[in-house]
Amino acid sequence: MNRKQKYGQIKREAIACFWALVAIIVFWTISGLGVSQLNITIFHTPLWAITGCIGTWIFSVILVIWLVKYVFKAFSLDDEEESPEMEGADEQ
Repeated sequence: MNRKQKYGQIKREAIACFWALVAIIVFWTISGLGVSQLNITIFHTPLWAITGCIGTWIFSVILVIWLVKYVFKAFSLDDEEESPEMEGADEQ
């Protein structure tokens, strides 16, 4: 990866994190405030408390897994390009 590609990847990761944050805020708003008008309780706890806390946490974990699988890439931030014979040296 050259320097321009590395910075492009860093920018993609930052933008994806921003949109994940926006999605979490929207989910939290809908699952907390949107569900608050329903008169449903589970184990004497209002549904909005469960969906706003536990539901938002589960949604966040799912988003992080998606980010790690499809957006983030592991690469070195060093300026030096690795030579082809050195690439397999770390695997031994």
